[in-house]
Amino acid sequence: MTSRTKAWTAITVLSVTACGSETGNSGNPDDLLGSGGGGGTAGNAASGASGGPASKGGDGGTTGETGGTGGTGETGGDSATGGSGNTGMPGGHGGGNDTSVPPPVASGCITDVTPTDFRQYDCSGLRFNLSIPSACLTTACGLIIDVHGMSMSGKMQDNNTNLAELGRQNGYLVVNPNATPNPPAAAWNSNGTDDATVLDFVQQIISVFHADTKRVHITGYSQGGAMSWRFLCDHPNIIASAAPAAFGLSSGTNECFSNGQPPAREVPILYMHGTKDALINFSNAEEARDAVVSSQQMTDDGLVSSDGEHRWTRYVNDSGAIFEFLEHDYGGVFIAEGHCFPGGNDPGGEPGQITTYSCAPPNAFHWGEEVMRFFKAHPMP
Repeated sequence: MTSRTKAWTAITVLSVTACGSETGNSGNPDDLLGSGGGGGTAGNAASGASGGPASKGGDGGTTGETGGTGGTGETGGDSATGGSGNTGMPGGHGGGNDTSVPPPVASGCITDVTPTDFRQYDCSGLRFNLSIPSACLTTACGLIIDVHGMSMSGKMQDNNTNLAELGRQNGYLVVNPNATPNPPAAAWNSNGTDDATVLDFVQQIISVFHADTKRVHITGYSQGGAMSWRFLCDHPNIIASAAPAAFGLSSGTNECFSNGQPPAREVPILYMHGTKDALINFSNAEEARDAVVSSQQMTDDGLVSSDGEHRWTRYVNDSGAIFEFLEHDYGGVFIAEGHCFPGGNDPGGEPGQITTYSCAPPNAFHWGEEVMRFFKAHPMP
């Protein structure tokens, strides 16, 4: 047995012991993670071998009010919940025509507000990587939460999505939380308690940088995909749109789509899963798709794109809600096979990294680019 195989086996044993199996056709990913706690213009065609598909824009959104830094604006404080009982937003920028904001002032865990491609902050036991474009010091930027999977780090996640760089190009702060302990044993708490710490840091970013509260989005891969499902279910008043990948609905989040009960707001969702996924069986993806479509009374609106190795389907309902399901046949990841990032360019070599997580090329699209395109097209109404 090679050292690489031994390392992966050790993590698998650790994961199974702590959280339950996540492999096999009969394995249930619910055991891995316990229960946890529109529009803009259409995107341009993606770059790459086949150009990639474009995301469809939703209905034109209304101009928002500017939230005050003291929590007195429409988007400030608890008023954002509209009485739903969900966690409210801190005072940020409400998305009005004037996007200029006061300069950020260091506060709480955010001790340095100067522009950077990569800076780490320690907060409540977790470490966060944050990309701060210089434009975000004077303009209300959006915010993307990009969450890694088991055995990974925030840097490994960004090496596959490239969202920090895409955020600098498109006016977004990008935060990558890091699970504990360090890779390769990194894993998000199975009971979802890390969610509260991540949410608290997100709210600090919004407050310090006066971020645009209509453009707060979440994406994640594997265990990070599970956190994305929980966030869109638990905080639909905060999350404008979401893009979970490589993880179906865990037991906690399934409750918000089962029995015809979707989240309090119909959050636009782009969901990707590989048909050859050797860790989270594709049947879990089909169950998640069916639950979302059924609970929101959606119908098939046709293909966004397809070829011999991917199929991208859009579902809509009468109220304009959007769910896009992107399945692919790519593979090539050590042990995990199709549990991978299409279009990624993961060089490997990060501390504790067991394998690269990018799908073997060629791929028809780049996951991070499509996520960015979807988020730009679907801000908070």
